[in-house]
Amino acid sequence: MLSTAHRARFAAMAATCTVVAMTSMTLVTSTSAYATALPMSLTINAGSTSSLESLNPNSVSGGVGIYNGTLANAGNWNAYYNLNASSTLVGASASAFQTGSFSITNLTSGTVTYLITMALPTDAGTPQSGSFTFNGSVSGTLITSGGPGMLQTVGAGTSLWTAQTGGSVVDTLFDDPFMVQRSSAGATNFGSQSFSGMNSSTFGDTIGMTFSFRLSAGSTASFTTSLNGSGTIIPAPGALALLGCAGLVGNRRRRR
Repeated sequence: MLSTAHRARFAAMAATCTVVAMTSMTLVTSTSAYATALPMSLTINAGSTSSLESLNPNSVSGGVGIYNGTLANAGNWNAYYNLNASSTLVGASASAFQTGSFSITNLTSGTVTYLITMALPTDAGTPQSGSFTFNGSVSGTLITSGGPGMLQTVGAGTSLWTAQTGGSVVDTLFDDPFMVQRSSAGATNFGSQSFSGMNSSTFGDTIGMTFSFRLSAGSTASFTTSLNGSGTIIPAPGALALLGCAGLVGNRRRRR
């Protein structure tokens, strides 16, 4: 039998647990095991034009989405993508990846600055803190169909390729200054760069890759790229308190 003082103390703690449970609901409901292939977003900013596309998977196999197709902005650019992507959340273990190829052709008569982002929603749902490791790579080719062609980074402080999670930069590759040129029609492979074991304390609600470059008229920039991240989510203090509340209820039942 609980005394009046003990009952009052339990009631106060139970009220606190109710608040904790409400604030922790997002974490608790997002820790089931599943793998998904959600629509990716593709944003292409090209000079004064901007296009936002939602890329639905053409097919899904084992939770991995296969995304391929062509896009066009009349008189400005043509683009092609062929990507695989997926996100998984099993208990506190989170992972996501994107891999494949992407190319864009400058259809204008002048050099254009491009900012292209491919973002995949993660099963984490909201940004999570913890211990995570990311790996990424990119390689590319400049293709010209007529006269001289050029691909280069935009300027100081920029990179050809940037990995992000939830909008936070994980790492960059082909940092400025970088340029590849051709004097005649054909293709020039400009090599590859990669990183591995990049540690991060954040796993965002998205992972994504951003390309930023200047491309000459009539030229095509073609890329093969990948980004993956995985690790363990550390529950927020509210979630830990919720576990304590569960113990409190259990103790009360036993004492009865």
